[in-house]
Order: sequence, then structure tokens, then C-alpha cells
Amino acid sequence: MRQPGSNVAGMELRQLRYFVAVAEERHFGRAARRLRIAAPSLSQQIQALERDLHVTLLERSPRKVVLTPAGEVLLEHAHVLLARAERARNEVRCADGRHRHLALRIAPAMEHVLDEPLRHLSGQASGLQVSIATSTDSDAILAVREDRIDAAIVWIRATHNLDLASTVLRQVPIHLAVSAGHRLATREVIPVAELAAETIVMFPRDLFLGIWDHMVGHLLPSGLSRHDQVVTQPDLINAPEAVLRSVASGHGVAPVAPAMTEHVPVSGIVVRPLTPPLLAPVELIWREPAHPALDTVIDRLADTGS
Repeated sequence: MRQPGSNVAGMELRQLRYFVAVAEERHFGRAARRLRIAAPSLSQQIQALERDLHVTLLERSPRKVVLTPAGEVLLEHAHVLLARAERARNEVRCADGRHRHLALRIAPAMEHVLDEPLRHLSGQASGLQVSIATSTDSDAILAVREDRIDAAIVWIRATHNLDLASTVLRQVPIHLAVSAGHRLATREVIPVAELAAETIVMFPRDLFLGIWDHMVGHLLPSGLSRHDQVVTQPDLINAPEAVLRSVASGHGVAPVAPAMTEHVPVSGIVVRPLTPPLLAPVELIWREPAHPALDTVIDRLADTGS
């Protein structure tokens, strides 16, 4: 029986999942729909959690929900606790030895770049059961650091993240997407020297620091010619196709992996190789000690010729 005054020990995983949904949606109604429960029941569970912890987690108003400082702290820990609980559940389910479970995070566009090898990573042939989720490079690296996942596949990392164990799975050729009416659209190969005055459409730098600097440094080796030469928009974070739509609308040119354009066709653009060529390293990163199945993952994803 739970004793009066119990706090963290009284939390339930279900309550944490409910809290995370409200915190991410910033609205009880949307969170309830996401969880497929009644909004009054959701509110009661959050109130019970607040009573257990003796703190206010959320400031409520008719239009939105705002996290309190205590709520911000709990949200950070809740993500870790829920991820570890999910890992434990999966590992227990795989304890009969027939499959090994591995939690993997991948950066946007990896599902296109790695495609078939990634889709066949789980199954009888590999003996693996792999849970795959997509996130930004920065979130994936943080998840590895916090031991919420076993490994992540990211684009080249910034120098301050090089302390994590890693291996390069492959070097992906990066081409340039331009609008069909662009002056460079008729070129078979686009010289980097021709881009000095072009506007470059990119995803936000802070979420993909390593690959952002790698690409922009290659495309503009002499640096920016004006302060607004690189265009970044929040809606480009997890939608590589949004970059292509922006290019098709004439907002600039963009570096792109050819495999992505094959899976996400956007009309009104052409894609051309660069000279000198631009290669983007794809890295598998993990925290030591390594998961026993990582050797299998590396064997199946590295150097497949795509």
C-alpha cells in the first residue's frame, strides 16, 4: 500500500506517458486524443501525479498549457525513464535467445539513403528485433549519451561530439538541387565556384551542426558573401522534401542526396552532381560498452554499394 507523502516512488509509467503527451501537445484536449482517453481522466491523472510529487507541473489556461520549472525537469527525466522502460520490455521479450533487441535512432533521409538494408535489419536472417525512430542529429546524439537508445545513425558530427564511439557506414554523394528554370539547370555537372553568389536552402544548423557546417563549407569555401545567403526555416527540420519544394519555388539551391529525390519526387527541380564532389559521411554512433548486436548492424549497413 502506498504511504501518504510518497513522491517520486509513487509515479507510474502510465502517468509519465500522460504527462509527456500533455507537455508535448501543450493542450489537454489534443493530448487526450493522442492517447485515446477522455480529457477528464487525463486531467485527473496529471493532478494525481502533481499530488504525489507535491509540485505544480503545469500552468493551465483555456487555450494552452505551460510547463512550470518543475515540469521542465520532469519532462527531461520522463523521456529517459520511458525510453529505458521500453528498452527493458523489449529486452525481456527477446530473452529467450531467438532475437536480440536493439533500439536505433536515425537522422532524417536515412530511410532513403540506407533504404533496403535498413528495412531488412530486423528478422530471422539477422536475428535482430530493431526498433527504429527518426529524429534530428542533435536529439539522436543526446539519446545515445543518456543511454535511452543503443545506437544512432547520423550525418557527420560536430567536433564536440567526437568522444562517442563510432564507425563510418558509408560516404554518401551529395548533389545540388536547382529549379528547372535556374541558370545552372542545363549543366551536366555544377562547379562549386559557380555558387559563390547563390542562396543556399538548408535545414536549421543547431539541429544538424556537423553536416550543416560540412555542406555549407564545401558549397561556399570562401564563406558567405552576404548575411542572408543561407536560408533556414523551422518547417525544414524533419521534412527533407520541404527543402526541395523551397528550391522548386525559386528560393535558392540546396544540397541533396540523390536517393532522397528518388523516394520524394518534387516537380520543377533538377539534380546535378558537383565538382569537386561533395561526400557526406554517415556514422553509426554508440556509447561504450557497445551493444553485442552492433557488429551485425555494421555488417548489414556498411558498404552496400548504394
